[in-house]
Amino acid sequence: MSKNKIFLIIGILILIISVPAAIIVLKQQAVFKLGAQTANKPENIQIINITEKSATITWTTSKATQGVINYGISPTNLTLVQPESSPAINHQVNLADLLSATTYFFTIKIGNQTFDNNGQPFTFTTKPAIPPSNSTTLTPAPISTSKQTPEISPTPSLSSLTEESFQAAMGTNNPTYDLNKDEIVNTADLLLFRQQQNK
Repeated sequence: MSKNKIFLIIGILILIISVPAAIIVLKQQAVFKLGAQTANKPENIQIINITEKSATITWTTSKATQGVINYGISPTNLTLVQPESSPAINHQVNLADLLSATTYFFTIKIGNQTFDNNGQPFTFTTKPAIPPSNSTTLTPAPISTSKQTPEISPTPSLSSLTEESFQAAMGTNNPTYDLNKDEIVNTADLLLFRQQQNK
């Protein structure tokens, strides 16, 4: 009878000690799992080599992972996708065929997790397109002679032009469309064309 009581007391003590110990072990495992999830979090995110048509996004992770850039020109419509070619710790993704002078929004997806900038997508803006001005400095003589032709007979050349062709020539130094002779086709030339058409 006394032995049974001793075994019962020992069993109760073991139960009392083992329950809190099991809870502590489970909490430590949960903390470890949370730490493992943030190991994929991208750090040191940078946008480099921005041109009018491309940009490079770089970041680092504590272990080798393979990320995907979801991007677009609207923060709520990131439909363009550019994945990494292989897992890495130092990541680099090149985005090409971008529009000039345009703000792009992007997030980084690693596994099932999407990382952004505190609830908003990361952003960068491409550089504006540079009009081709080298030909004007290299060959000034042909430009000066072609500038005289519209002055001599502006009406025939204007009659063959269209507003669509003006739009296509924007940013160039095409003398046919450069009505104000400032060596670049711009909105001022288009306005002059419209005035001529309305006469």
